[in-house]
Amino acid sequence: MDENCCMTDVQRLAALLDSRPSSAAWQEICPLLEACDPGLLDTLAPKVLSWPAAQREMPDSWWAQWVAGDIRPHHALAGTRGLGRLDSVETGTVGHPVEDDWAEEVCEEDTCEEGTCVDDGFPSDPSGAGAAAGSGHENGGPAAREAAASFYHGVVSVGAPSGLRWLALGGGAPSPHRGGDLVRWETTRDAPLVWYAQGSECHDEAHDLQISPDGSVVVTAIEGSWHAWSAETGAELWRLSPQQTGSADAAGDGSLSLDDLVHFAFSADSGRLAVGTGSSDVVAVVQTRTGAVLLRVPAGQDGFGPVALDAAGQLLAHAGPTGQVVVRDVASGALLASADTGLTSVGALAMAPDGSALFVVGGAVGGVPEAAGLATAARPAARLLTFDPAADRPELTAGELILPGEAPDGVDADSQLAAMSTRAVWTDAGPYAFVGADFGSVLFNGCGQALWADPAAAVAGFTPDGRALVVAQEEITVWFLAGLAPQGARVPPAPPPAPGDVLLSGLPADLTPGGPPPGTAELPCSYWPTLLVAVTDGARGLAFSAKLDRISTERRQVLCRWPGAGAGPGAGPGSGEPLVTLLPSGPEEVTTELSALAFAPQGDVLARALVRDGAHLLLNDVEDGTGRWHYVLPPAVPHGPEGLLLSFSADGSRLVLGSRATGRVAVLDTVSGKPVREFTVPLRSAGPGRDGHSLDRVALDPGGDRVAYGTRDGAGQVRVRDVVSGKVLLDARPAQLRQMTGLAFAPDGGLLGVAGSTHHQDAALWTIPLTGAGPVVTEPRIAVHDLPMNDQPEGTLVWAEAGPLAYFPGSHGAGVIWDAVAGRILADIPFGALSGGVALSPDGRTLVTLTQFGARRWDLARAAR
Repeated sequence: MDENCCMTDVQRLAALLDSRPSSAAWQEICPLLEACDPGLLDTLAPKVLSWPAAQREMPDSWWAQWVAGDIRPHHALAGTRGLGRLDSVETGTVGHPVEDDWAEEVCEEDTCEEGTCVDDGFPSDPSGAGAAAGSGHENGGPAAREAAASFYHGVVSVGAPSGLRWLALGGGAPSPHRGGDLVRWETTRDAPLVWYAQGSECHDEAHDLQISPDGSVVVTAIEGSWHAWSAETGAELWRLSPQQTGSADAAGDGSLSLDDLVHFAFSADSGRLAVGTGSSDVVAVVQTRTGAVLLRVPAGQDGFGPVALDAAGQLLAHAGPTGQVVVRDVASGALLASADTGLTSVGALAMAPDGSALFVVGGAVGGVPEAAGLATAARPAARLLTFDPAADRPELTAGELILPGEAPDGVDADSQLAAMSTRAVWTDAGPYAFVGADFGSVLFNGCGQALWADPAAAVAGFTPDGRALVVAQEEITVWFLAGLAPQGARVPPAPPPAPGDVLLSGLPADLTPGGPPPGTAELPCSYWPTLLVAVTDGARGLAFSAKLDRISTERRQVLCRWPGAGAGPGAGPGSGEPLVTLLPSGPEEVTTELSALAFAPQGDVLARALVRDGAHLLLNDVEDGTGRWHYVLPPAVPHGPEGLLLSFSADGSRLVLGSRATGRVAVLDTVSGKPVREFTVPLRSAGPGRDGHSLDRVALDPGGDRVAYGTRDGAGQVRVRDVVSGKVLLDARPAQLRQMTGLAFAPDGGLLGVAGSTHHQDAALWTIPLTGAGPVVTEPRIAVHDLPMNDQPEGTLVWAEAGPLAYFPGSHGAGVIWDAVAGRILADIPFGALSGGVALSPDGRTLVTLTQFGARRWDLARAAR
């Protein structure tokens, strides 16, 4: 006897929920859930929701009830519903109809009643559904002759009404000469498309597509004009041209959507529509049905970007410069309050219906210990701000930073795609956010819980009632927010394995005047990528250039020390917090640009090469940051932007400063700062079709008695001079050398190492003997095949006690640390030369990687074993 026949429905349901999740089991569970009373349903909900949402697909019977407005308690336990593919949208079909599809026969043209069919063979609604805006069938408009839309180049926007009976979708433009189609697609039955805009009539894409909460109006921006259509018929309700909105360019025309991204937001009563532009700095509020302008923020008040309205459309929120948000009174336009969000970008806003709070979604850097020193993309982030409308002084107060803990690593919330796809909504359960980027997408709530994630790019739209999110990729899928709700306390996942130890996840919040918004525990290591970094042996000291103010373009030099660190070779920082200070900007405290940075091998002093109307070299004590001396390289007429090069002798007695563009070289005494030898390397300017001759690298031998430098003019050349006499001791042209990334003497001074790339873009090492007479030609030792590097790559070569160790800075998203003795790669750097900084300690035992998110220390001595 089948034991299942003896079970009650409740027992059977419990047994199924305890079984392994599967599609077959879910199909059996759904009718049992329908029969449950509300109390039992509440009891079972945690167990049901513990099943993966992707395996809780809403069945046809539930979906038919949902789209009919008959939403029942058990519907909240469904996680998803697949609606179809993009090719279904093109033809106006669905895979599983749950309502009667259109059944009219295709008419013969000579018997068709005028105005009731279109000449593509699809029957037409007599009301005009299916006609493009402003060009109905009766006028022979081009949209009336189209049977299918084109989504061959994907979908760039999706709008979803609360009932989900239909969707509005914007297609990608196939070429600069044709824009994307914009149509209404029925989700429950096969039916003709309703056309809002046709790509053949424009050269743009609709990147923000919004539907009024009552489902009656569809809005978007095309070629700078703001359009509103009847959602049901496709008839154009109004259009505001760039000249009318103030967003016209110098020629009086509008910009393409990628050039001037336009955001829309409705009031909950559908009466008003807020609009904000990305680059033309236009923010306005209009009447939904007529397009009449109710408010236009005056020019010069830094109003742009994402917008939001309260339920009645009386309060307007919009983005401001450098991560700020502003709240205004719609009736008067008065600025009520503003606040700094601390986000590096703002992609979407959602306002509480009563206007008491604002949810701001965008990107943030910093505060990511598990990825410190490795990750280079801004994480999806949000902040909840409370609005106090007190009559005397309204205030907008920032709360804690919200960081979804399970977002895919590839999501860059500051990318162009994220700017187009980020969405936010305020529901009865609170705010939700969606961020989609090139290499990942994530949905999260106001508590920072990631509810859905995908390692691929996606565009999406929330329904106005906040019950669902429609995600459009190649497949179009509904995710029901109630069915994604996490149950109970969640244990955060263990961080992925990563090499080394975290030195920094950010900087002290009080490092700069004013500090970050309340609730921010620390500043990011920089608001822009940090490229210049230096480290002492054992990482007892760390220095780097950072942008600490989102408004100013100035970069400051940060010095970090770990006083509790051991003194032996390879010893790491102590367990205590680092001492973090800012070094003086430069001579006379004026803005300078840091061009090179190096610790002395003993770790007691730090050299900084600065560019400010010439080349300056400053030496600072590491212990307290005070300056020892300041040297100015004699002026010369540069051939281009001046880049500086620095290197110490192994005993720390001397250092050399070189100028890439002018060929000026100075060897200085470390104690006094006085030059021991100054000379100029002859350089030729770039001619037609030629690379310029530049100084690539400089180095001193262990005692500072010889100086080596490399130059480039189609092929690499290396020379060695005696510091005191200036005599040329070596003139070599290493075979196949295209550009140099490092130059270093062996500890005994008998060999000179050259790291760089060959003409075949292979990373390689050349070893040059410093004894014997006559020209020296050496063959390369290939380290890494096919590793393209930037034109002036900032690599490193240190000659450790065991042998050479090189950092090759790949320019396409990766770099490597290569051990010449073992002939193998010790570490793969997961970012390119322009995305983060890499430093090797003088003894070659310690590697530090530094990004906006923090710094990480790698023990290369251990890796070599």
